Amino acid sequence: MGYIIIDLEFNNLKNITNYQKDFFEKYGEFDSISLENEIIEIGAVKVDKYMKPIKEIREYIKPKIFPVINPIVTEITKIDMDILNEKGVSFEEAISKLKDMFEDGDVLCSWAKDDVAELIINAHHYNYNDLRWLNEYLDIQEYVTKILAHKKALGLKSALDELKIKVDDTKLHDALNDAKYTVEVFRRVYNSRVIKNYIVKDIYNMPAIQVSDLESIKIKEEKLMLKCPKCGKKIDLQTPIKLLNWRFAAVGTCPKCKCNVLCEVLVKKTLQGENGYNEVNSVLKDEAYLNYIYKLENSEKKR
Repeated sequence: MGYIIIDLEFNNLKNITNYQKDFFEKYGEFDSISLENEIIEIGAVKVDKYMKPIKEIREYIKPKIFPVINPIVTEITKIDMDILNEKGVSFEEAISKLKDMFEDGDVLCSWAKDDVAELIINAHHYNYNDLRWLNEYLDIQEYVTKILAHKKALGLKSALDELKIKVDDTKLHDALNDAKYTVEVFRRVYNSRVIKNYIVKDIYNMPAIQVSDLESIKIKEEKLMLKCPKCGKKIDLQTPIKLLNWRFAAVGTCPKCKCNVLCEVLVKKTLQGENGYNEVNSVLKDEAYLNYIYKLENSEKKR
């Protein structure tokens, strides 16, 4: 069993007219393309169950979808068309080399789920259907955030700083270097017994893709675990689950340990296109509990 940690860099058209006013007049509209981010670099590091490095790859990919590299992408990643024309390969060749790193029992890993979602979305765009090697998955960001006892998701740089890992800032936003830095974070908090609780067995049914239109979504309470973060008992909700800013939320109490609990539900689509839920339950002090009741009671009035 091994862990294959990937990091990707993308090109896209976000705010492209800030740099080229006549971009769409020159190149045409892209409304028919169902791809927001085109992968231009794959970095991957394979480690064994003892966190010993086994293999690494870096593959640049020649873009086929967007005709120019967005200047903001070059500014962040230092990747330009000269690099891609000189070193780039096709998406099919690059993902095939990534596939060659996998053996039975290996787990795909990344810092947050965005990269694995984009990998599969890009593969579908290119009609690359040989994805059976993508099976089990570990979100290292989620694991590290929980192990280091943070409520909000940690950024990679923040995790590196907290664990006092020396970082060359000029090497960040480079796919292979970011994969290596992710390995360094992973190595320091790795626990072979605990990690099993965080591995997703079915990558295609995990919530991974951000949903923008939350107003139209109705949460199915029967699909939620609603576990007390202290004892694991099911929480008795004191308010209905309502949309609160960027997520759904409710408050309740634990029937066993009597603590007040904030239940937050993040809605994301699975890679199969279905809505899935990520639950975050946190213990609240009495004052915060009452504040959330007030917010939830008034959230409907504000919309």
